Amino acid sequence: MNYLEWINQCTPTRWWHDSGNPAEIDLALKRGATGVTTNPVLTFRSFTSEPDFWTPKVLALGDDFPTTEAHAEALLKLVATYAADKVRHIYDATDGADGYALGQLNPGRAGDAEGMLAQGRRVHSWAPNIAVKLPATAAGVEVIEHLAEEGIPICATINVSVAQAIAVAEAYERGKKKAIANGVKPPLCIVVQQVGRLDDYLRDVAQDMKLGLPESVITRAGLAVAKRTYGILEEMKSDCIIMPAGLRGAYHLTEMAGGRLLYTINTRVQDMILEEDPEQVEKINEPVDPKMVEQLQKIPEFVRAYEPDGMKPSEFITFGVTQKLLSQFMETGWAPLETYLSKKTTGRWI
Repeated sequence: MNYLEWINQCTPTRWWHDSGNPAEIDLALKRGATGVTTNPVLTFRSFTSEPDFWTPKVLALGDDFPTTEAHAEALLKLVATYAADKVRHIYDATDGADGYALGQLNPGRAGDAEGMLAQGRRVHSWAPNIAVKLPATAAGVEVIEHLAEEGIPICATINVSVAQAIAVAEAYERGKKKAIANGVKPPLCIVVQQVGRLDDYLRDVAQDMKLGLPESVITRAGLAVAKRTYGILEEMKSDCIIMPAGLRGAYHLTEMAGGRLLYTINTRVQDMILEEDPEQVEKINEPVDPKMVEQLQKIPEFVRAYEPDGMKPSEFITFGVTQKLLSQFMETGWAPLETYLSKKTTGRWI
């Protein structure tokens, strides 16, 4: 039994595949993945890496969309519905507990609650096993409560802090109570924890501050935040499931194995884990070395991510790594999709 099989069969931890590439999805399902995560960047990357597969499907959509945003949304639908169909049998077999694909909203609407709610409803209408992926900004948290009330599955992304995760869990709980009162089945709620991307950001900040922190300390930042988040959500008895994402190595999985978690893992990291064949030990309850946490607390941005009251909801969208991720999703994902194989232009400079 390899490591990926072990976490699926012998622990509460599960994992989904992180890619829109058809061949990679098939391989991941053979390896034990039970869902698929996508985003605008992965969607665009899939189109450009597999043109023979996707180009006829894109061209078949035509070029008569009312806006370039609608064009991008239609292209996201192609990949999200393809992935959802691939895991629909898991969704049916688990009565909706697993077997989802994700459909991410326009990152340019991260502060637009009304726009995200309307788009979220459309995205979920594509298939019952498509969860709406939206940012954990103040506006996103507001939308999460409405989606939960309506029984629409949720994935809160661009979450890099304990404070954001708590806000998401509390919003979901409010919506869940309303759903139950209205006779609606409460939906799945995933809280993405961007472990690797937080490490990347804090590495830059620490270097700029000339703190001289070793790499062995920096690579425990995302884990420290994720483990603290996990403990707090367990204490809250929240139904929300944490999804560690942006893995930079096998350690991001092995150090939290055994928790009630749902990982998203791309093919490169799957290969890395299978090659390393780590020791099959549950480590979710092993804390990050307090001495390392103490060193990380020299970075003000780590403190903001690590402390439950480190940020107010109004600060979620302005946090440095949040802005970095929103820009990446827009510039290398959504914006290129708006005019992909289209004669129309957006007027954007990116």
